[in-house]
Amino acid sequence: CAGPLGDELPRRPVADFRELPDGTSTLPASSYGSMASVFLHLFRDWSDDCRHVYESTYAPAIAKLREHRPNGGEVLVPGCGLARLALELATEGYKVEANEGSRLFLTFADYVLNRAPADAQKLYPLAHVFSENWSYGEQYLDISVPSPSAPELAARGAGASRSGPAITMVPGDFVETYKPGGSGHRKFDAIVTCFFLDTVVDIAELVTVLDSLLDEGGVWINVGPLNWRKEARMKLNWDEVLAIWKGHGYTFHCQERVDCDYHLQRGRKMYTESYMCTLTAATKQRASKV
Repeated sequence: CAGPLGDELPRRPVADFRELPDGTSTLPASSYGSMASVFLHLFRDWSDDCRHVYESTYAPAIAKLREHRPNGGEVLVPGCGLARLALELATEGYKVEANEGSRLFLTFADYVLNRAPADAQKLYPLAHVFSENWSYGEQYLDISVPSPSAPELAARGAGASRSGPAITMVPGDFVETYKPGGSGHRKFDAIVTCFFLDTVVDIAELVTVLDSLLDEGGVWINVGPLNWRKEARMKLNWDEVLAIWKGHGYTFHCQERVDCDYHLQRGRKMYTESYMCTLTAATKQRASKV
């Protein structure tokens, strides 16, 4: 969006946001992108209370990428939400392009990455959750966001010598944007998917699109569960998902199980959202058919 004068675009020091091409679809708030969901993701990605999310979910995926793509390269992060993982990858020296399909999440990502004041703001991310509370303390937990600040994080590691924005944000539905012929379709050295595979309607179509974005030798890193959305056409088990990838010519170097709390650590409330996720690393061994 424009600055206060209407025509001048605001300075974006951490993330460069591409314009949404005409006709590109985005996700409706009814499926993903409500304010309640934004609050939980601010809590998850940009508060010190959820440092465990980085340690249990993001750090293992980053470590696998460093292991299988140690010399940098261009990395795509689909469904990046508020872009914490994407920015962490940039601090490791990768050139990161991140995609998000929710207009609401894109708006808040722009705020967190580029516009948040130097002093973190107080937020009550669980005030709307009236269930599973031991006391008022859980429901009215207050946090400070963003912490760390995005400019502070962007300046760490490889970012210390970087000039210009750390990451590029591309808006739009992932499949429509990155399919062959789509406005974002091109080749990347690696793709990192995090809690993403189960968000689509057609997993076979998604794998085909992801495959088309990698050349031979390209790396796919994945961490996440299979908590399929109700609209999913195929609710596959993990062995069936693996079979699709192997059918496209991928060799898997690791398949591990990692215990992930999605945001609040288990035990803080009577119920918390936790998963036993798959952590995988694979390399493409043959050219795509598309």
